[in-house]
Amino acid sequence: MDIQDVLKNVIGWALLIGGIVGAIWLTFFFLLYGGIMQAINSWGIDNSAVVWGIVKAVFFQCGLIPSYIVGKIALAILDL
Repeated sequence: MDIQDVLKNVIGWALLIGGIVGAIWLTFFFLLYGGIMQAINSWGIDNSAVVWGIVKAVFFQCGLIPSYIVGKIALAILDL
């Protein structure tokens, strides 16, 4: 095993794990939790902030798209 194979495996696995961690953070913490908290904290103060909070909470699963792309890139690197 040469250095290129080792680097390929390290970069591929790092991207794969980073994509999974990014998906968890982006979808649940930033979009779902953040959207709900933004809507609750802005209730009665700023209607546009409430709407954006609800939109973030409803469309939280869209945060998986960037992580899916990173995962596909990682799998392509690992298959080289």
